[in-house]
Amino acid sequence: MKHYLRSLIISAIAFYAAFTAVPTMSLGNDPKNIAIVIAGVFLTSVIVRPIFSIVLLPINFLTFGLLSLVLNIVLFFGLSKFLPGFSISAYNFPGMNLQGFVLPSTYLNQLETLVTVALIITLVQKVLHIIFE
Repeated sequence: MKHYLRSLIISAIAFYAAFTAVPTMSLGNDPKNIAIVIAGVFLTSVIVRPIFSIVLLPINFLTFGLLSLVLNIVLFFGLSKFLPGFSISAYNFPGMNLQGFVLPSTYLNQLETLVTVALIITLVQKVLHIIFE
């Protein structure tokens, strides 16, 4: 039970990190959308990812575990198409400077923004699972 609660909290934190990092993600007016998106991320990480990791074990080894990123991309693509009010639109990244490390400004279309959101969620989930498990 603690494992599922920990995974739910990690999923919520990962979604919050992506939601704050990419301001063009919209949840719409329905407050149930937040719960649906977090539940989707949670179910993907707890149920779907282990099944696909076992079934597609050779592909998962060849891609160094990028299967969870692909599953998150598919999840958010499906949510943006079928969940009313939830959308991820194009993003004009203004760039940043982190102690001498410069990220230039760039324009991300809708697909690139979707991949960026999935990448942020996957990285945050991986790091938090390593820390707390």
